[in-house]
Amino acid sequence: MSNSHQSAPWEWAVGPATAMRVPAANQPRWLVVSEGRVWLTRSGSGPYGEDVWLQAGERLELPCGSEWVIEGWPSAQVELLEAPCRTPARTPARPGRWHAPWGAAHAA
Repeated sequence: MSNSHQSAPWEWAVGPATAMRVPAANQPRWLVVSEGRVWLTRSGSGPYGEDVWLQAGERLELPCGSEWVIEGWPSAQVELLEAPCRTPARTPARPGRWHAPWGAAHAA
């Protein structure tokens, strides 16, 4: 999702009669409406897919792997927020060293 009217890397202006695609991601995200009103629908949900309407102050969790289409009604400011990645666990036997979540140790 890109827009030349960004105020921050996670914030977009959605103009009237302008549909924007929110591509799928490998982690869950939140779409937050900071101004205005938006219509959104999940891509691939078919002709009977659920339309969602959000107003300023409302948010919707976008599940991992889901793609969406949004449009401002008439216009809106939205934020796309990602959940933080999990922090790798510390190895108890070796304080100060980190290991990958799957158990492979990093070289120090």
